[in-house]
Amino acid sequence: MTSKNTVAGLLTVALLTALSGYSAVTPEPTGTKQSDSGYFLSLAQKGQLIWSGQIKDEAGVWYDIWIVPGYVEPTRQMGTYLQRAGSDFAEYFQKQKYHDLAKNSGDAFEWAYDDCLTKFTAKGVPKAWGRYWSEADKRTSRRVFGWWFAYPWAFMESTVDTAVRVPLGLAGTLLGTAWGSAVVPGYYAVNSTVAGSWHLAVESVALPVAGYAWNTVISPPMALVGQKPAPSRVDGFWVKQLGATEAQTAKNKKKPITQKDVECLAQWGRALMAATQPSENRRQELQKQIAAERETLNKLQKSWADLGGEERKSVQSLGNDPSLTEIIRYLRDQGFDYQKTSQASIDVRRHLESINTLSPAEISRILTLLSSYPLTAVPAQPQTLRPKTDPVKDSVQVIKDIH
Repeated sequence: MTSKNTVAGLLTVALLTALSGYSAVTPEPTGTKQSDSGYFLSLAQKGQLIWSGQIKDEAGVWYDIWIVPGYVEPTRQMGTYLQRAGSDFAEYFQKQKYHDLAKNSGDAFEWAYDDCLTKFTAKGVPKAWGRYWSEADKRTSRRVFGWWFAYPWAFMESTVDTAVRVPLGLAGTLLGTAWGSAVVPGYYAVNSTVAGSWHLAVESVALPVAGYAWNTVISPPMALVGQKPAPSRVDGFWVKQLGATEAQTAKNKKKPITQKDVECLAQWGRALMAATQPSENRRQELQKQIAAERETLNKLQKSWADLGGEERKSVQSLGNDPSLTEIIRYLRDQGFDYQKTSQASIDVRRHLESINTLSPAEISRILTLLSSYPLTAVPAQPQTLRPKTDPVKDSVQVIKDIH
């Protein structure tokens, strides 16, 4: 058998198979709707399946067939992403793209020349020299030990600072210049092309073509031998039943977005804004109030924390009080640490109560303070010395202090 005869035979078998689904259909009386009973899909249902991937039964219920995309969905996708690709390439003719390019390049140039070259390098070098030589002036005027070496030392610190600061500043200037003049413009030169090419080649052409091809392969046999869907044969995966509203919504979703759609959405958004504006105003007021109260609370918490430090400083300052020198020395010699002070708390309470000049609250506070600040809280102040230095150590510290 020739290939032409084979094709003709297959088409004949397919047609007979399709029509066999209606051979048992009994026409209804004139003036009534023809019955849609039978195993196979009707011609209308076959067309619905092939074209949209959905089927409508005689009760008006729609069924969505997951593995049959239809021709509507790929076509809608093609139109949507062709529009997006056009929008991507149209960015080259819109001022916003060049506004963003200028802003980001300007930020890079500002960092390069304002921050790195001007502030960090041009102004930073004389500022550093002035700081180190000012310190040398103070040491010389006070005639501190080794004052005659103050200026050579300041010259060494200033030289190290300059040797590090200038290369860093110039490197930052070059980097910022390259970023602003090459990297940023290069990005904006290709970003729209990349996005547009993807939307055009892949999502506007490749994916819809793949959808067309798959639908061409899968929908004809499904339409020819597929069984009519029914609620009892819906699994929610291969076949999903759609109500009248859902079916209309699904159908509308496949329509391209029109100017009227955009206008209605914008009008709905404005209505939402007007309806929620009182709540938004109140929300902003509460946000400001919360921010103010949070700032107040943070200040109170900081003040509370600072009180502890102030209190410790006050206690430590008692070590310099001449009138308490003998008492402190005596109690320290007797070993009154936290534990021994606690052991004597009962006797101290009795003694304070016998004086009859303090209230119970004051006595309790004294005992609390004795427990919180034993003599170890007022240590003898030893003579502290700065770590020794040399030109290398000081040069490293100079580098660390560069900002």
